[in-house]
Amino acid sequence: MSNYAPNPRFEKVYDNLQNKTLANVTADDIEKLTDPTFIQATNQDALITYNIVNKAAMRDGNVMPNTGAIETKIQTDNTEFVTFRPPNGEVWKVMGISLQNTVGVTGANVYNTFLSDPTTAAISDLPTNTYDVWYSSLSSTSVNLLTENLFEEVFQPFLITNTMFLRIGSTMANVSAGNTVKFHLAYMRVR
Repeated sequence: MSNYAPNPRFEKVYDNLQNKTLANVTADDIEKLTDPTFIQATNQDALITYNIVNKAAMRDGNVMPNTGAIETKIQTDNTEFVTFRPPNGEVWKVMGISLQNTVGVTGANVYNTFLSDPTTAAISDLPTNTYDVWYSSLSSTSVNLLTENLFEEVFQPFLITNTMFLRIGSTMANVSAGNTVKFHLAYMRVR
């Protein structure tokens, strides 16, 4: 005879989400339900239910349908790089990055891409290879740069989260007055 007894916790999942469609269930909704759950036999029904809801909402590690987007950030001077950071609970698969100088450049500018976390990002307004993971650095006189220009090796999509995010920026050393740099990041959500 088994000691297994159903736990009513899994019923709370349905009670808490009953007025939401799958399209409206947020990562925060799921985290509030799952975080306090212990990995125990008595919680088996809850764990199975979480898995069912996550798979039905396309949160299974594959790309979630209709969640791709292009985020644009604008750098106005050389004192602070732009940050691409998913909301808490989301994971983005970065598909490409490009940039556009809004005014012609008068010489080469350096463009850096770093992977940061909240601790290292707080150390300095500008990323440094002392505290951040340095993804790429490029010196160019071009007004527009594509993904393949920004990375030395063949670009491979990669994942970022709220706690490991991208900071990108230009030194803006050789730009006309009033110039800004627009950075575009294409991503798809996987969670």
